[in-house]
Amino acid sequence: MPTFTEILDNDDDSIPSSISVPDILDHEVSSSILPLSALFTHQTDSNVPNDPTRTAPSLSSTVEKSREALMSEIEDTIEQVFASIAIGESFKLPIKCRPASIRQNQKRKRPPTAMHAPRNDIETISTSNTRYLTLSSSCKSTQALARYLSVLQMIYEAIAHRIMLTKRDMYYRNVELFSKQSVVDIIVDDISRHYNVPRSSLNVSAASKGLVFGPIIIRLKNNKTLDCSFSSATAATTDDGQGILIPPIHQIIQVQCKAKYMIVVEKEATFRYLVSVGFCQSLPESCVLVTGKGYPDLSTRQFVKYFSTHFTTKPILALMDGDPHGLDIYATYKWGTRAMSFDVFNLAVNSIELIGLTCRDRKDFHVSPQCLIPLTERDRAKCLAMVKTYNQNETPGQSQLIERGWQDVDTQLASQGHQSYIREIKCLLQSDHKCEIQALNDNGPFSLTNYLIKKLAKYVQ
Repeated sequence: MPTFTEILDNDDDSIPSSISVPDILDHEVSSSILPLSALFTHQTDSNVPNDPTRTAPSLSSTVEKSREALMSEIEDTIEQVFASIAIGESFKLPIKCRPASIRQNQKRKRPPTAMHAPRNDIETISTSNTRYLTLSSSCKSTQALARYLSVLQMIYEAIAHRIMLTKRDMYYRNVELFSKQSVVDIIVDDISRHYNVPRSSLNVSAASKGLVFGPIIIRLKNNKTLDCSFSSATAATTDDGQGILIPPIHQIIQVQCKAKYMIVVEKEATFRYLVSVGFCQSLPESCVLVTGKGYPDLSTRQFVKYFSTHFTTKPILALMDGDPHGLDIYATYKWGTRAMSFDVFNLAVNSIELIGLTCRDRKDFHVSPQCLIPLTERDRAKCLAMVKTYNQNETPGQSQLIERGWQDVDTQLASQGHQSYIREIKCLLQSDHKCEIQALNDNGPFSLTNYLIKKLAKYVQ
């Protein structure tokens, strides 16, 4: 488990350191616009999961298991299949997978029609988010089983031989079977959920995506050191040296940080601009810049989460576009996602605060009306999905928090952060326009940096 060390300045030693998600039977991604933020239950921030001094989390979280224990559980799964086949029984392979959204559950309560008659060849009914894979006359059912067992076999071999797999490599091993990368991604997440382990325990990783820049040093298990304050020939830098690729959290053994706060930037273009103009170095109090290049990958979310739990006095601020996707990406960092709701305790960063770009900023910082972009139908649909309620007694955002994995929903709904988030969504709908962060530079090449300096004054004394 990585350790985090804060390097204090000598003059201040007082500071301590929307998409419908398919189930396993389909493995196809729908293009319909549904509430992307709508399927999770949440956990509050806490210390590192393996810290024995902390209390057990009240929210869902995965647990590290030994290599032998996990292999034994996978073997038990396969033995159950073989045992059923050996005695001629029709087996059902239970799989804990993504919970159905509230919208999907409501559909299931409707009586079946002739066009939507229930299928008898595939079991998919459960009250505990469990699906059953089985052999049947249905090609779709058999294909789903083959896909699942193929991924499970690759994971078992990787654990047994102590090698790391990428999801991309798994896909290319049988392109014809999986048909698209998203199929493998979903199955890996479902296996992680089923055995209640983080993806790293499955020896599966994804290509690095997120970037970090600033006065922070990361030490890896392979004895390499990543100094994120400058480019190095030995570091995993970007092509032009603007930022260090964030490594998987299980490869990190120590982080040293001298920065006073972290800014999570939505877009890579904004991140690169701030690095190129020397924004971090120009501030009286140094900061760390992080970007997930849009919707963040697992490594980026884990890195921001661990920063929040080990550097609890340092604010984490979100700089997003003033549009539906910007707000949804902010919500992904703060409250988690439906796909990873089973591990929200280890991923959600409830302390992160949105500093911009807000609807009010358009007026306060004199954004030209010419820089405002009309909302599209997809934008409006996304906004509505993010605040959609399913009965008259429900508060906007309530179902979305539940689906993200939160249990203390009432506390979140009453929080200033969530109420501000809902207000921003409604403001977008009322204004019928969105605004990208680059619009600030329409008033001059350094208007964005001046904007940030003014906004940061509230958080850095």
